[in-house]
Amino acid sequence: MKKLNIFDIADILQLDQEFKDNLKKNFDTYSEDTKFEITDTLWEGLYKLQNRLTEVKYQQYMDEVAQGKRQLTNQLYSEAKRAVWSDFEDILSGKKHEVDQMDEIREKLKSLSTVKN
Repeated sequence: MKKLNIFDIADILQLDQEFKDNLKKNFDTYSEDTKFEITDTLWEGLYKLQNRLTEVKYQQYMDEVAQGKRQLTNQLYSEAKRAVWSDFEDILSGKKHEVDQMDEIREKLKSLSTVKN
């Protein structure tokens, strides 16, 4: 994975285009405290998203194991985590259609959050 900057993270998180444009235009003019808060918030959001998507992908892998489509290994969670980072890289490179992917992810998260509540 390439070294990410805050603008990459904003793209992965699919933040509003107006916000991203404003961030690019004005980030250097912000106080150090504001820069820190923005950077910290973006990284925190990225890792929360990564952790949640890893859980979703891991559950998908476990379902595939139960269906006999995948072999159970002790690396399954690591594979799920790598798959999520690969998806992030694809978003940054424009390889995947972000809207389709995010809709699918939103649906999975919605169904999981409904089950847990």
